[in-house]
Amino acid sequence: MHTSTPSLSLASSQANTGQSSSLKLFLSTLISASAFFIGLTLLTFMVWPVVVSLFIDRLDYSPQLPLSEVQDKSFLELSNAKGKQLYPPLSGGQVTGPGNWIHIPSIDVSVPLVLSETIADEDVLKTLDDGAAMYPNGISPGTLGNVFVAAHSTGEPWKGKYRFAFLRINELAAGNVIHLDYNGARYTYTVTEKDIVVPSPDLRIESGRPKPSMTLMACWPLWSTQKRMLIHTELTNVTQLTAPVLAQL
Repeated sequence: MHTSTPSLSLASSQANTGQSSSLKLFLSTLISASAFFIGLTLLTFMVWPVVVSLFIDRLDYSPQLPLSEVQDKSFLELSNAKGKQLYPPLSGGQVTGPGNWIHIPSIDVSVPLVLSETIADEDVLKTLDDGAAMYPNGISPGTLGNVFVAAHSTGEPWKGKYRFAFLRINELAAGNVIHLDYNGARYTYTVTEKDIVVPSPDLRIESGRPKPSMTLMACWPLWSTQKRMLIHTELTNVTQLTAPVLAQL
């Protein structure tokens, strides 16, 4: 009886060691597998939009909306228009700096406003790499007619740092304000309505309007170019900037 005790103890110790090793192996395998699947899931979310863009959006790209012809008539000077008054000059802290900018406080947007060389799709898309694109339709901020500005809502890394400029454009509602800092003055437009349209040769955005207005445009829904969200606004105020903005347009 006494001679068998060491063997029994040794066998029991070996069994415990084996169980401990198996448990450690199981836990290690479980952690590794979990980490692998989490990493795979994150990678899928990162790569999927790029794959969709390469194989779907680019094949079915919908062009920008056509605009009416360039306006060449004389415009009414806003400073002489009834019901339009200049605000007091802004303080230095409210001036962004050199260049032209678009600010949308309600959705935290402040990006450069850049004039596209033409209204052709390829020129507009190139301009979007540098900020929001203002179409050269003959209408400047503050003049009669409709200013037209477009920016990306989403985009792949190669579309530049402003690819999410209008990511939250759908949150804009009637009464929200949009500021265009342009050539030393701030033009404040107030949102009146919004709608979603499908681009087609028959659908045009009118440039010649009897009052100063602006339309914003972005592809919609997110990660798609099939439709466009349009934000319609009217000019409500003009503010002379304390520090004149150097024009880039």
